[in-house]
Amino acid sequence: MNDSNAFPPSGDELDAQQSRPRPGMMDRLQQALRSLGGDRAKLVAGGSLSPDALAELAQRAGLNTPEQVADLTRMMGGAMSGGASDPAVPQHIVFALGEVECALPAGSVQGVERISDLALVPNTVSWVLGVVHLRGAIVSVVDLCGFFGLPTRPLTPRSRLLVVTRDDMTIGCMVDAVTEMRPLDEELARGQPSLMPAWAQPYARAALTIDGRLVIALDPERLLRADKMHRYRADFG
Repeated sequence: MNDSNAFPPSGDELDAQQSRPRPGMMDRLQQALRSLGGDRAKLVAGGSLSPDALAELAQRAGLNTPEQVADLTRMMGGAMSGGASDPAVPQHIVFALGEVECALPAGSVQGVERISDLALVPNTVSWVLGVVHLRGAIVSVVDLCGFFGLPTRPLTPRSRLLVVTRDDMTIGCMVDAVTEMRPLDEELARGQPSLMPAWAQPYARAALTIDGRLVIALDPERLLRADKMHRYRADFG
C-alpha cells in the first residue's frame, strides 16, 4: 500500500549532476595511484585493471558513477569487459547476487557505492536493510537477493550499493559484487526466454548468455515500480 511516506523516496533529492568526471579528474586519479604505493603493481595485471582493482582505484579517486568509471577505464587503457568501450553504445552494469548474475542499464544507475552506515528502519520486511544518507539525500536500501527470494549472504569488501533511479523514484540496491560494465545490445537481441527463472520474470527484460554465463537483464522500470517494492512494512504480511 502506498502513502505519502512510501518507499523508496523521491530521486529528485539526489545530485543528478555527478554523471561525468569534472575538471581535475586527472589530478584525483594521480593522487589515487600514488596512494596505492606498492600495491599498484598487484592491482595491474597484463597492463589492465581487473574489475576489483578498477573499483578500488575509482573509490580512492572519488569517482562513483557508471559514466565516471567508464571514463576511468578508458583512461587506464582497458575495459572491465576486456576491451575498449564505445561511448556511443549504451552500457550495462553486470553484478553478482550470490551465484546469480544480473545486469542493469548504466543510465539507470546514478552511482556505485561502497557500503556506508545504514540506519535501521523498524517494522520492515527482512530485505529492507535500512536507509543511508547519500549526497544530501536519504536513500532506502534493499537487499536484492532477499527481495528476489534468493539466498542472502553477509556483506563483504566486494559488496556494492547500486543507486538505481527511474523518473522520481530512487532505491539503493545492495549487490554482492559489480563484475563488469559492457554493452549488451547483441545479447539482448538474442534473449533466451526458456532460461528465464521464475523469480526474475516480473522484473526482467531478458535472460542472456554472456561468455557461456547466464545473466538476467533487469528492467529498472519494472523493478522500481513493482507492487512488492512498495509493500515493505512487516505488518503488510
